[in-house]
Amino acid sequence: MVEYSQNLNNWIEISESNYAHNISFFQKLIEDNVELSVMIKSNAYGHGWQLIASLASKCKINTFCVYSLDEALNLLNAGFRQDILIMGHVPLSRLEEAVRTDCHLALFNKESLIKLIDITQRLKKPVIVHLKLETGFHRQGVTENDLQWFISKLKRTPLVVLDAAYTHLASVDDTNNYDYAYYQKNRFEQMINTIINEGFPKLKKHIANSAATILLNETRYDMVRLGISQFGLWPSRETFISYKNHFLGNKGDLFPVMTWKTRIAQIKWVQPGHYIGYDCTYRTTRGSRIAVLPVGYAEGYDRGLSNNGYVLIKGKKAFVCGQICMNLTMVDVSDIPDVQLEDEVVLLGKQGDEEISADNLANLLGTINYEVVTRINSEIDRIIV
Repeated sequence: MVEYSQNLNNWIEISESNYAHNISFFQKLIEDNVELSVMIKSNAYGHGWQLIASLASKCKINTFCVYSLDEALNLLNAGFRQDILIMGHVPLSRLEEAVRTDCHLALFNKESLIKLIDITQRLKKPVIVHLKLETGFHRQGVTENDLQWFISKLKRTPLVVLDAAYTHLASVDDTNNYDYAYYQKNRFEQMINTIINEGFPKLKKHIANSAATILLNETRYDMVRLGISQFGLWPSRETFISYKNHFLGNKGDLFPVMTWKTRIAQIKWVQPGHYIGYDCTYRTTRGSRIAVLPVGYAEGYDRGLSNNGYVLIKGKKAFVCGQICMNLTMVDVSDIPDVQLEDEVVLLGKQGDEEISADNLANLLGTINYEVVTRINSEIDRIIV
């Protein structure tokens, strides 16, 4: 790994041991009869879909959840044979392609079901579907008014196999008040009972994301969908605080999986009173030693960190000077001794006693840790360490 990374201007290290620890944390947390599935969508939240799928396989994960058919095809073409649930809309023109993959499909549109009925009858090939229920998020999902229509169609269509029903909670991450989550849970159970009573007694159920899995054990049902927390990131500060208060920390902790690194591409001395970067937003007040880093907003290092963020060099903070460029960022290393060309720089992660977490960056940017990691350019090499 060391020899390989020496050839790169920036790269991401994925900790196998931390990932395994996080999965073990959740395997111990949930009941034995509850399946742990993981979200691999959006390049595994920026961590690298193929590496994460490999690590999840080692942890005996049997179900991968993705957003798109293309994400599912990537996994299949890479040789993964877990059950794959496609949770997003599959274009009607590609539904036959999806059926041929044997992936499980989320179902929430009438048009999709009508098309699936035609395809499965023509191919004489079944497809497994998970019915997405609208319980209060008002995103994708079958409403109570339309539920009977779907049930009647599915009862008469044995090749479209209703294996599970699920929903998604709107308000469990960023709150300490779970009233709306329980409201959704109650609506979910009412709709589930309707489906079961209409002739689907073996229907599986899933509703819990990372936060609900941690905090609301009554939402775990038959399967949980582990997203951000498989990567050692808490869904929110509120989730972390609630967990610590509820369990008093005796269930362990989560360990971040990602470290994002670059290296110094040039070092230069800048006299006092000179501007650095686009738009002349930063002016030196002293003679300054400036390190130029080969990373910018094209790589996913957010422009909002201009004159705002910092990196770690030799275990010390080096603050961003001026506007972040498309592929370059300048930082002040005046107070860090013996900085050399191609010294390693940490953009996200630990170095020495210092750490820049995804939450730190999210706070600086006024966003969430999900966005920080997911927006990192997928072309940057990811390496298992």
